[in-house]
Amino acid sequence: MTVSRRDLVRSLGVGVLGAGALSACGEGPLRGRRRTTTPPPTGAAPTEPDVPLVIGQIGAAYGRMGVFEEAIAVSIDEARIDVNARWGGLFGHDVSLLERHVMQEPGEDLAPVIQDLADSGATCVITSIDEESLSAAMPALVEAGLAVIDVFTSGMSVRSAEVQTANLLVRLAPNDSILAAQHAEVALGATSDKGGDPGAVAYLSEDTAQGRSLLHELEQYLGPRNGRVVSEQFYPAGEIGDVAARVEAVLEEVPALLVVNGGQEAAPFLSALYAETLDEGERPTIQFPIRLAPAATVDYARLPAGEDLLPECLASATGHVPGGAISVEHENMMLNRGADFLAEGYAYSQQGYDAFTMACLAAQHALAVTGTALAAALPAILTGSEGCTDYEACRSVMRTALEVEERETVAYTGRMGKLELGPQSDARIGELREHGWSDAHALDAGTAQGFEAPE
Repeated sequence: MTVSRRDLVRSLGVGVLGAGALSACGEGPLRGRRRTTTPPPTGAAPTEPDVPLVIGQIGAAYGRMGVFEEAIAVSIDEARIDVNARWGGLFGHDVSLLERHVMQEPGEDLAPVIQDLADSGATCVITSIDEESLSAAMPALVEAGLAVIDVFTSGMSVRSAEVQTANLLVRLAPNDSILAAQHAEVALGATSDKGGDPGAVAYLSEDTAQGRSLLHELEQYLGPRNGRVVSEQFYPAGEIGDVAARVEAVLEEVPALLVVNGGQEAAPFLSALYAETLDEGERPTIQFPIRLAPAATVDYARLPAGEDLLPECLASATGHVPGGAISVEHENMMLNRGADFLAEGYAYSQQGYDAFTMACLAAQHALAVTGTALAAALPAILTGSEGCTDYEACRSVMRTALEVEERETVAYTGRMGKLELGPQSDARIGELREHGWSDAHALDAGTAQGFEAPE
C-alpha cells in the first residue's frame, strides 16, 4: 500500500506525541521535574471538501436592468466555461450554474424562485435586479442561507436598517454615495462663464428607488459644501414625457452641472436642450457639464436613437459605467457571443464574470460551500497577500499552500479591475470608466478612473 506524504507526517506526529506522553508518565518525584512535551494538535489539517459548488442567478428584463440583461447573462456563463472547461472546476467537480431566472415585471414574488434554488443545492446567487426587488427578496435569501453577489444595484435603500441581510449580501458596483460625491465635485469645481454658480445641480431621473437614492446622496454631499440641487424632475422609467417642458425646467435656473439618471431617452432630451441654447450663429450661449448614467452610455452612432440628434449635442456629456478598462480578452469574449455589444457596450459584464469567479475563489479560501462561509470569504479574497488576476492563478496559490498543510490568501484583481469591499460589503475602492462622444455621437473607448467611498 502506498503511503501519502500527508499520512506519513500525521503518523509520525502521532508517534512523537505518544512517546512524549509515555516519557512524561515515567517522570515523577525521582527526577524532580517534568520535561516539556509537544502540545497536541489544535485541529485536523485543512483539506478541500468533496462537494460541488452550486450557483443560482436572477436577472430582470425590464427597466434599466433589461438594458444589461444579456451582457450580464453572457459574462456569467463565460466565467462558468472558463472555470470548468479551461481550469478543471473546483474541489474535483464542475461548478454548477443553475438556469437563470429572469424577472419580467416589477413586484414579482421571488420567494418561490429562491426556494427552488436552495432545493437545487445552491448556496450562492448572483443578482442583477432593481433595489426594490432585492430588498424584498432578502428575507427569503437569508432564510435559505444564500450568499448574494449583486452586480447591479447602487441605491442606498438596500442598506437601510429595515433591510436585514445577515451579512450575506455583497455589492460590486459603486453605490450612490460614491456616485453622488463624484457628481458633486464636478459641480463644485465648475468654472464655466456659460454655466451656473458652482455647486448648482439640475437633476433629471427615472422615478425609481435608485433615482431617489442618488438625489438624496447628492443633497447630503452638496449641502455642507454650499452646493444645492436647483431643479429636480422625475419621470416613469423610459418615458421622459414632454421634452420641451423638461428643457425649460432645467434652464429656468442655469446649473453648473446636469445629472441625467436614465437610459437612451436622455439623448433626444439633450439634443433638444442643446438646440435651446444656440444663438443665431448656431453657437451655444449656455454650456455646462452633463453626467449620464450607465444605461445612457451607449454608442448612439450605431443605434436608431442617434439618427435625429443634433451634431455636438453630446459634446458636454460624460457617461460612466462601473469597471476598469475593457481588456482585449474580455471584449473578444463578449463579441464572440454577439456583435450587438459593439453598440450596447459591456457595462456590468465585467461584474458578471467576476461575480462567478469570486464565488469559486471564496469557496476555495473557505474550504466550504455554505452561504455564510462564502459571504465571509468574499472580502478576504480581494485583499490577501498574493496578487493574482484569474481563477487558476489564484486557486493555485491557495492549493499549493494546502499541499504543505498551510494557508495562503490572495488578492484577486479581475475583469473589473481593483476592488475592495467596505464594512457593509459594498464596493469601497474600485474603478469605473468615463466615456465621451464624438460630434457624430460615436462613443469613445473610455478612460478608467479609480474611486473610493467618501468618508
